[in-house]
Amino acid sequence: MAVVPNCVVPPRITPTLIERAALLRLTDEVGASRMTVVCAPAGSGKTTATLFWADQLAASGRPVLWLAVRAGIVNRPSFLLALSAAGVAAGLNWKDLDDESSEDNWLKTLSAILDPKPVIVIDDAQLLDQPTLDFVAQLSASARDALTIIIASRGSIALPLARMRALGFLTEVGTADLALTVAEATQLVTLSVGQPIDAQNLHDIVHDTQGWVSGVVIASTLYRRGGKGAANLKLTGLRPEFAEYFHEEVVSHQSDAVQRFLVDTSILDELTPSACAAVTDDQNARVMLDHVFREGLFLNAIDQEQGRYAYHHLFREMVLGRLMERAPARAALMHRRASEYFASIGKGSTAVEHACLTADETFLARQLDLVAEQLVYAGFLYRLDELASNLPWSALERHPNLLLALAWRRIRQMSFTSAERLIAAARTLHRKGLEDGSLNEHDAEQLDLRIRHRLVMLAAGRDDMGKVEAEAEPLLLELADSDAYLSCTLLAQLMSARRELYHFQDILKLEAETRRALARAGSQFASIALKSSVAPTLLAQGKTQLARRFLEEALTLAIEIHGEGSGLAALPALPLAELFYDAGDLDSATRLAERYLPVARQWGFADQLASGYLVSARLRAALGDLPGALSTLNDAHLVAIECGLDRMRAFIVAEEVRLLIRAGQLEEAERHFLAGDPQLDGEPIPTMHPTRRNENIAIAWLRIEMQHHRLARARKVAHRWLGFVKRAGAVRSAVTFELLLAEIAVLQGNRSEAQRAVRAAVEMAEPAGWVRTFIDEGEVIASLLTEAYSEGPELDTPADRFAVRLASMMRRGPLIAAGDDEEEEEDLGLAGRIATREVEILTMVSGGLRNREIGDRLGLTEGTVKWYMQQIYDKLGVRRRPQAVCKARQLGILP
Repeated sequence: MAVVPNCVVPPRITPTLIERAALLRLTDEVGASRMTVVCAPAGSGKTTATLFWADQLAASGRPVLWLAVRAGIVNRPSFLLALSAAGVAAGLNWKDLDDESSEDNWLKTLSAILDPKPVIVIDDAQLLDQPTLDFVAQLSASARDALTIIIASRGSIALPLARMRALGFLTEVGTADLALTVAEATQLVTLSVGQPIDAQNLHDIVHDTQGWVSGVVIASTLYRRGGKGAANLKLTGLRPEFAEYFHEEVVSHQSDAVQRFLVDTSILDELTPSACAAVTDDQNARVMLDHVFREGLFLNAIDQEQGRYAYHHLFREMVLGRLMERAPARAALMHRRASEYFASIGKGSTAVEHACLTADETFLARQLDLVAEQLVYAGFLYRLDELASNLPWSALERHPNLLLALAWRRIRQMSFTSAERLIAAARTLHRKGLEDGSLNEHDAEQLDLRIRHRLVMLAAGRDDMGKVEAEAEPLLLELADSDAYLSCTLLAQLMSARRELYHFQDILKLEAETRRALARAGSQFASIALKSSVAPTLLAQGKTQLARRFLEEALTLAIEIHGEGSGLAALPALPLAELFYDAGDLDSATRLAERYLPVARQWGFADQLASGYLVSARLRAALGDLPGALSTLNDAHLVAIECGLDRMRAFIVAEEVRLLIRAGQLEEAERHFLAGDPQLDGEPIPTMHPTRRNENIAIAWLRIEMQHHRLARARKVAHRWLGFVKRAGAVRSAVTFELLLAEIAVLQGNRSEAQRAVRAAVEMAEPAGWVRTFIDEGEVIASLLTEAYSEGPELDTPADRFAVRLASMMRRGPLIAAGDDEEEEEDLGLAGRIATREVEILTMVSGGLRNREIGDRLGLTEGTVKWYMQQIYDKLGVRRRPQAVCKARQLGILP
């Protein structure tokens, strides 16, 4: 028998070979080991690695024997002849050894201690027959440290390696060791292409090949060959160059059973024994999965102990592409089986993706119905909606769970009429199921609970908080601990309803229930809505720190699930923006409002929308952009009308009235007030069942009444509201009404009463850190703060320190030039600034104009002019018009 010459000749190294740090690090270990086994799929760089080590060891003086099995070694005799020829070529005295020599003679010769000891490299060892492998195993055991053997194979080889592994004599090199790093892949592409390469194509090549050496080389060739058209290079899909390689080098060498397994399981992103068994309908799939992995068929272990694997990206694309192209019906069957399997183990999202790929609308609708609640609870409601939106009504109308999921989505999007129709259709199916017996008792009960849940959510979306309070609590009792998601969302809306109706008496109980709900298994996603709804209730009570913690936790979780800037994240982000604004952190408030208001309608209820629009408007007003603020509020007003959100509409109108009155536009303020449809019948006092809508209407009404100088009437209404909100525990509202009463008292000339009201407001606001409530009321409150605390204890209490901080933040306008008299400077105190409008009024007063005449010229009411005059008196320390003019001239304010 003659040996094929190429069997003992190493292949030519590619001229673009790059330096591989990983291979260099392994050189000493490979050289010292008795055996090195290199196992990786085709094209992974096994030959390149063994050539590198062979060159390194040869450079140190060691004889290297190269055996290329693919070049003609077919059995044990041909292996021995090639081994003998390689030994002779390396300078060893093995001329007397041939295929007829006894095994003992071979082993004796190869086990002889030589210095330096030889290195035997066996490439493509997966092609060796078992007798040859048995000889290699015996050789390794006999030669011990006399030889270094390097074996490269596409898969595991039948050699007894356990003992050598346990003794530390074995080096194992796998796919991960051979994979190119990003830097190496980039360098190899650049060298192979030989010209500058488009950055996006470079990124795609590196990403899609996943460090697979031959993949990088093929992709580089495609790019170089593509010329100007290479800008559109795509490696994924059924790319013929890769398809041919994988078919010729891998698939065609496998048995029909292995090929069928590869094709059928290519639909799976992740392969497990149970998933493969379900898809292939073969309970022995574990054996085949292990075989495919051992054979190096581009199957990577994600977690080998748990039996989790994934095909190489490009290999899977090729196999799957051929399946879809040549056997679409079989592909649909595989996806159908996969969908049913994943639905059965609670992986609803994966189940519906496979169902979608069956191209069977009826099956997709059925699967969506089966996993609808799973998707809702896991936060994938948007994906369910995307898939269901492409289905005809005939496919949807038979599936109540799917209808209810879509109704929940419509409620969140404030499409209330559509939601109502979907819920009605689900109720019809529920009733029919009871009548014809197609629904068993348990399923019917669960479906009824979900229908009632959606009806409560629909009422919450429409801001019908009375209905929410009436129906949420009994439903919560029925649910008990059986459904974390439904319980959390119901509890969230019940808390909102209690806040809107001032029913704070059970809030502590609800807070305890909230903590229990948040600790319940399966409540993680629902906790976003719960915390986002609970926080405003806590804020209304002044519990700012707990509210902030809830909102920040909810925002972090929402970003983890749907990403920053998502509609889900807007749920906590916008109330958090309002919290930051109230605390005076305008930068944080601006960042959140700008990012999340545009997406609020994807998930939000009235609370989130109101917070977003109000904060945005107030931020603009704080910067002096009144037109921008009013434009923002106008947009909000239109949304409120469109969605039927009367409470939000009242919030917006109250803010419009405040801003317009501060700008001296009373008539415009009145027009906006009436446009808000206040539905007033007499004075807006708190009735038997007042709501926050009523409160905001009352606040807007009070501001207008104050401008018309109908002070007794305004004072009576404000006192009634203050008493009510205090009894209810609505601290935030109480601060607002105290400040309004302070302003009314100033207009009535009762400054001592005004100071008492401001003190009361400060003491309530200090624990919560509310500063903008005071700042936004303007100069009157600033001057009262100075007066109320100018002679008090020297910062003995937190309220004192808070008041001084407030007053310092409220200093605006040009500073009055102080005289030499130190006492005079102290009298001016923190209120010693004159606003531009006040200078205008002083100028007209110095010209002898009366209040009504000044108002006519400036477009103000007589009451508003009186208001400004009172502020001027406060700042100048006088009580009459002539004194004010005289003092202003002394200070250089007037010429």
